[in-house]
Amino acid sequence: MFNPPFLFLGLNLAIVGGVSFIIAYLSAKGYLLTGSLTLLLITLSFVLLGIMIAMNGLFAIFSSNWAVTTAAIGLLLFSLLQVFAAVQSSFRSVQIGSEHRKSRLTLTCLFTIFLSALLSLLIVLNIFPIFFINGIGVTLGDQIVYAVVIFSCSLSSLLFLRLYFKSKSNVLYWYTLVLAFDAIGLYGVTLQVQFSDAVVWTGRLGSYIATIYYLIALLSTRKNSDEV
Repeated sequence: MFNPPFLFLGLNLAIVGGVSFIIAYLSAKGYLLTGSLTLLLITLSFVLLGIMIAMNGLFAIFSSNWAVTTAAIGLLLFSLLQVFAAVQSSFRSVQIGSEHRKSRLTLTCLFTIFLSALLSLLIVLNIFPIFFINGIGVTLGDQIVYAVVIFSCSLSSLLFLRLYFKSKSNVLYWYTLVLAFDAIGLYGVTLQVQFSDAVVWTGRLGSYIATIYYLIALLSTRKNSDEV
């Protein structure tokens, strides 16, 4: 029998969660090789995104508000880390000393995992305001959060686009596209009235495509590890 919440969980785990962890692994390898702070920020953003979107799919089985809140908060933190990475890259990525790279990567990833778990717990305890009411739609709080997310993704896309025109880097080309896809797709998510309605699935499709493009962008760094 067709069950939208379980389908949503499966797609989130397979596409967004799974690919996010692959991207985090590839960018972490790039960070260990180059010491690029930009790649470290990208690694942390995808570790957080992978966990929060996986929890988003799980929470969809129990509460639409929990699911929407988890996605909103996860995407907010992800988009802010992307802005920091874009700004860092715009001023030419700082190279971090090689003597403590592994320790720094381990500690920051552990902190990101802890933060994701803490946020998920707070959501289950209903500490955050209501972000979604089924049949009515998203609340003002959710709209404000997504406005910041869309603005942040758009700003990051423009910053990376500026760098692309200077360097003609394939990595930056793909990264610019995926951030733009994310901004467009996430706008569709804010239009839902019924949880998992046709409008929001259109928005999610854009986000799923963007996730695959993120992977293509990071795979490009295997040939051009110094471009980001």
